[in-house]
Amino acid sequence: MMNTGRTKGPVCGVENCRSRWYDEGEDGYLYCENGHRKGGLVVGEDEDDWSAMPRARTRHKKDSDEDEKTYKYYRGHQAFDHYLKCYQLILRHQVWFLVHEKGLPEELEGVISDLWTLRILKLNAKVAPIDGYDLPSQAFSSAQSDIESGNELFGAKRRNIKLKATPGLIDSLALCYLGIITLRLPVTPGDICKWTIDDSMPYQRAIQLLPLTMRGRLPPAYHAVLDPNSLLKLERFFSAIVDLSTAFQKEYGIIWPSLNSPLLIFRYLKELALPLELYDTTTRLASYLGYNFAFPTSVNGIIGIRNLPEAQLVACLVICVKVVYPFDGQQQYPRTTSEPAATTIDWEDWYKQISLPKMEQQGSSSKYTPEALANMQEQDIFSMSEDQLDQYLDWYQDTFIDEARIRQGGDGDFQSALYDMFPIDRTRPSKASNDQSERSTNQDMEIIKAVHGNMRPRTVIRDHEGQEHIVRPGQRYKYYRKKEDLPEHAKRFYERAAKIAGLSLDMLIKAVFFAEQKVEKWRDKRRRWTGSKAIVLG
Repeated sequence: MMNTGRTKGPVCGVENCRSRWYDEGEDGYLYCENGHRKGGLVVGEDEDDWSAMPRARTRHKKDSDEDEKTYKYYRGHQAFDHYLKCYQLILRHQVWFLVHEKGLPEELEGVISDLWTLRILKLNAKVAPIDGYDLPSQAFSSAQSDIESGNELFGAKRRNIKLKATPGLIDSLALCYLGIITLRLPVTPGDICKWTIDDSMPYQRAIQLLPLTMRGRLPPAYHAVLDPNSLLKLERFFSAIVDLSTAFQKEYGIIWPSLNSPLLIFRYLKELALPLELYDTTTRLASYLGYNFAFPTSVNGIIGIRNLPEAQLVACLVICVKVVYPFDGQQQYPRTTSEPAATTIDWEDWYKQISLPKMEQQGSSSKYTPEALANMQEQDIFSMSEDQLDQYLDWYQDTFIDEARIRQGGDGDFQSALYDMFPIDRTRPSKASNDQSERSTNQDMEIIKAVHGNMRPRTVIRDHEGQEHIVRPGQRYKYYRKKEDLPEHAKRFYERAAKIAGLSLDMLIKAVFFAEQKVEKWRDKRRRWTGSKAIVLG
């Protein structure tokens, strides 16, 4: 039993007990000094409105039961301890999704559990011991998510208190990503963002995964943390990743491995339908710039977009595309037919082929993506077809309708009766299947074949042929500092690449520009030694 302060009250009366002194037990009930339980839970309508006295007995037992069912949440250290247990359960659901739904290795569960053990150690001060009983080391937790987004995302001041802050749900996703990069799996933050939207990785309405008994004992302030009402924000997600990774590094000396760049580059080339020659140019450019695609080892100062390994990787790829296959369509003349720039991409055809699966989907009854459904406005309802309206209602039911609450007694009786009057068909197919995954892979290969089939050779002009003012690949390179500067073809490509990486368009533009500045410094240094004026990557 947990003694949180003795309180004087009415005579106990149980078994003729005359005690008037009560202690609050760890289950939330009051116990007299002889161990008899008295009254209902110590509760209130909010965290600041509670009474240490037992609730007065009412004439009708039903009313007392309803009060106990409605207001039975914990407070203080006990509430925080209960919140961690609820938080751990949601994290376990997220890990289960990654391993069993997405086919990631089973070792991932052990890695995340080990990281969590280190994470929970910093929260001991917030969890009061109960009669000498300490919180188990295997309990899960994460870090606070009230992060302000900005151009420079990751400040050192916040990272210093990261592991000791109250956990937030967005940090459980960050912990999953740290486990993923520990195993060097070819998964990007963009995948996690997509899974939280499309494939039901627990994030929005994650509180529904908790049993009603656990939910009922959570204070209202914790309900909001476990029940996000908006889609995952990319800037906040990267902030959580960097803050948590640097906090682990500072507290425990963890050095995170670099990204599995070979597999990730190959994946970018496949999903963007780009020529395989860009693999070599991207890796060579990264070596010139000194990128190792790992989180920075320094834990002091501000970490910006330029320091994110995922942003560095996709920035190198974008620069190589701009050099070898420029978006403005300018004439360039390679020296030999063996250069990557000896062929050119038809960017208009590229966009058509890339967009074809989406256009086909829009022509079917499944017109809207989950992201589009989440951003739906009231006026959009009037332009929906019957199938589209059914899709929206199905999505709304899966996202917001809490059937466990509807089926409970008490206040839920009316809702349950109304639900029975208008039953909902539960025979809809599941969201993910192996057939869909295989179909997506075959579709990617068809797109690659179509794009590469429309590539055309460039005219080759060798140096000894004597022509003047020849524009070589890499010359007249274009810089884009904001999205208004992007040509239409470049904007389409940037948006597609940013979505895979999990970056916003502005974040990718900044990452590319910072990498281009490093290219200029490298080129100036190279020019002093060799006299070369062109960026030669092929």
